Amino acid sequence: MPIIKLAILTVCYKLVGAVTEVIADKKITNLLDQIGDVFKIFLGILSAISVMLIIGTALVLKMSNSAMMYR
Repeated sequence: MPIIKLAILTVCYKLVGAVTEVIADKKITNLLDQIGDVFKIFLGILSAISVMLIIGTALVLKMSNSAMMYR
């Protein structure tokens, strides 16, 4: 669920940045765009950690099952 939440927040900040470009100051628009970029980086980090956790769990399960096989 956190991956979906970060993806939605990234899209929201990018969309708000695009909408406020017409109305607000350039600094506010840049700030919102940079916040969207930070959420994009967080999304990449969270995705990579999730994949590493799944691979690590699979390796531990494989090692424990092969140890039980030699009994």
